Amino acid sequence: MDEHMKRRLDKQKKLFRQLGIQLDALSVHEKTFSTKRLKGYDPEEVDAYLDNVIQDYERFYATISDLMDKWQEQQIIIRNLKAGVKAEPEADPAHPELDQAALEETVAKLEVNLKLLKKQIRPEQKYFID
Repeated sequence: MDEHMKRRLDKQKKLFRQLGIQLDALSVHEKTFSTKRLKGYDPEEVDAYLDNVIQDYERFYATISDLMDKWQEQQIIIRNLKAGVKAEPEADPAHPELDQAALEETVAKLEVNLKLLKKQIRPEQKYFID
C-alpha cells in the first residue's frame, strides 16, 4: 500500500472514530470469514459485495470531510463576524456595497444550518469553535 493511500485511510479511520462509526474501508477490505461448512456463501460474491461497501465508505468519507471543511470555514466566518472583524472585501464591480440587512440574514441562516449540522454529525464538542 502506498504512503498516500495509508495517510488517507488513517484520516478516514480517525474521522469515523470521532463520529462513532466502527468500520472503515480498510477494515471492511481486510475482513476474512472462516468456512466451517461445505455449503455457504460464494466468496467471490461476498468480495464483490464488500467492494461496493468499500466504495460507499470512500464516498461517505469524501462527503463528510468536505462538509466538515465547509463547516469549519463557516465557524471561522461567524466567529470573526461576532468579534467584529471585517473580512477583506473582494473587488467585485457588480456589488460595490454590501447590504447590511442581507448580510445579517445570511449569518442567521448559517447559524441555524450549523446547529442542524451539529445535531446530524454528532462531532465531539471539543472540535466546535465558539
